[in-house]
Amino acid sequence: MADGLFGEMADKVGYPFNQIPASAFTVAAGGYAGLSTLCGALGVAAAFVGMVCDTDKQKEIVKDLWKWYEKAEFPAYQPGNMNLKTTVANSALCYDSVGQFMQAEGVAYADPRRKERCAGVTAEVAKKTAELLNAAL
Repeated sequence: MADGLFGEMADKVGYPFNQIPASAFTVAAGGYAGLSTLCGALGVAAAFVGMVCDTDKQKEIVKDLWKWYEKAEFPAYQPGNMNLKTTVANSALCYDSVGQFMQAEGVAYADPRRKERCAGVTAEVAKKTAELLNAAL
C-alpha cells in the first residue's frame, strides 16, 4: 500500500515523498502489528492524504474513504483465478473486515486466500484514495 501511494509519488514528484520509506508502514499489516485494529490499508491511505491536503480536506477525504470502505464488497479486485467470496465489513476494523471474509470463505487467518483477499483490498483502497484526492484537488 505504502509503495503504491508514497512510492508512486516518490517516482513522479520526488521530495518529500522520496524521503519516506515504504517499510515505515510495515506495522500497518494485520490491522497494525497484527492486532486487527484499523485496516492497515486505511491507515496508510490516511497518512498519505495528510501529506497532500489541508486539515479540513483531510478530514473530509478520510471520512469519505471510511464510509466507502465500510460498505464496499471486498475483494472486487481479484486478478487471475482468485474467485474469492466477497463480503461487506460494515466497519473500518481489520478484525471485522477480515473476519467476515474468513467466515464466508471458511478459512483460517494463515490461509493464502486471506492474504490474496487483503492484497486485493489494498489495491482497491489505493485506487479509491487516488480517486478521492483527484476529485478534491
